[in-house]
Amino acid sequence: MNLYQKMQTLLDDRKSIGQLRSIVSKKQIGNYIYIDREKYLNLSSNDYLGLASDTKLTEEFLSTVSPKTIRLSSSGSPLLTGAQESYAKAQSKIEQLFSKKALFFNSGFAANSGVIAALATKDTLILADKLAHASIINGMQNAQGKALRFAHNDYEHLEKLITQYYEEYDQIIVVTEAIFSMDGDKCDLEKIVAIKKRFDKVYLYVDEAHSFGLYNDNGAGLCASLGYVKDVDFILTTFGKALGSQGAALICNEVAREYFINVTRELIFSTALSPLSFEHNAFMLDYVQKCQDRRQRLNKICEYLHQEITEAGLLNMSCSQIIPLLTFTNEKALLAYEFFKQRKIYAMPIRHPTVPKGRARLRLSITASLSDLQVEEISSAIKALKLD
Repeated sequence: MNLYQKMQTLLDDRKSIGQLRSIVSKKQIGNYIYIDREKYLNLSSNDYLGLASDTKLTEEFLSTVSPKTIRLSSSGSPLLTGAQESYAKAQSKIEQLFSKKALFFNSGFAANSGVIAALATKDTLILADKLAHASIINGMQNAQGKALRFAHNDYEHLEKLITQYYEEYDQIIVVTEAIFSMDGDKCDLEKIVAIKKRFDKVYLYVDEAHSFGLYNDNGAGLCASLGYVKDVDFILTTFGKALGSQGAALICNEVAREYFINVTRELIFSTALSPLSFEHNAFMLDYVQKCQDRRQRLNKICEYLHQEITEAGLLNMSCSQIIPLLTFTNEKALLAYEFFKQRKIYAMPIRHPTVPKGRARLRLSITASLSDLQVEEISSAIKALKLD
C-alpha cells in the first residue's frame, strides 16, 4: 500500500464513522451565511459582539488608512520587518488595557502551542484542564517537562496533583480556559487563584479566547472582571472572535515577554500579520471598550436561550454565548445539523474526536447582533429538535 492509498484508507474510515471533515467556500453578510447559493442564519461564527459583520464599522476603519502609508504585508517576522508602526500602536493599546506587557502572535493556536512549549522546560510541570483547547494540548506535547491534565474544573484533583509533584519541580504551570470552547462553561478563577496563592511555585495561565471582549466594562475579559489580572501570570487574548479582527496577544510581565521573544519558535520563524491588520487591531481595541451595550445585549439573548433549552428538557452545560446541544453520538449530531439546516439555520456538528466519545453536539455560537425575530427562530428550532 503506497502513501496515497494509506491516506485514502484513513479518509474512508473517517467517512464510515461520521468523522470526515471538509472545507466548503462560504459568503457571510451580516448574520447570514451563504452556502451553495442558500441563505442561512449563521450560528457557527465566533463574531460574538457582531463587530466583524458591522459594515459601517468596517467603513469607519477603512476611512482612517491609506495605501500610501500602510502596507498589506509585513514581509517578515516581528524580529525582521514585521513589527512596524502599527504593531507598536496596537501593542500600546492592549498594554494600556491590561497594565501589563503584551506579545503578538498570528493566532491563538500559535500562541498557546508556542508559549506553553516554551514554558515547559525540564524542571517544569504543566497541569492543564482536561477540556483545554487542542492548541494547549499541542504545546504540552512539545514540552520538555512533564505535562498532565486534571479533571475538568475539578480543583480538588488539581490541588492533589500539585501536592503530589510539588517537591519534584521548580515550577508548576496551571493552564485553563476562561470560557471553554466546546462546553461553554467557565473555570472558577476564584478557586484557582486561591490555590495558586497557597503554593509559591505555582503560576497561572488563562486562555481568554472566548471571553476577551465580553467581560468587564471595557471588555478586557473574565480575569479583569473578577479583579485577577495581577494574579494571573499569563493571559491569552485572541482578536479573531469578539474583537472582530485577527491575531492574538499574550499578556504577561516584561521578563516573560523578552523570554518568549527569544525562545518561542512560533513567533521567531513566522511572518507577522500585516501592518494593516495591526492597525485594525489598534482600532478595534479602542472600539471594543465602548461596546457595553453589545455585551449587555449578548447576555440578554444568552439568558433567554439558556432558559429555553432547560424548558425544552435538554441538557444545558453552558453559562455563556457558546451553547452546545448534546446529541451524544456523532450520527445524531449530523442529524441535528441537517434539522437546523432545513430550518435555514447553520450550526455545525462537533463530533468525536474533537470532543470526548459520547459527547457529540450541535454547537450554537451566539452573537449580540441577532434580532429578536432571529432569536425566536433559534428558540423554535431548539424546541422542535428531537434527539430520541
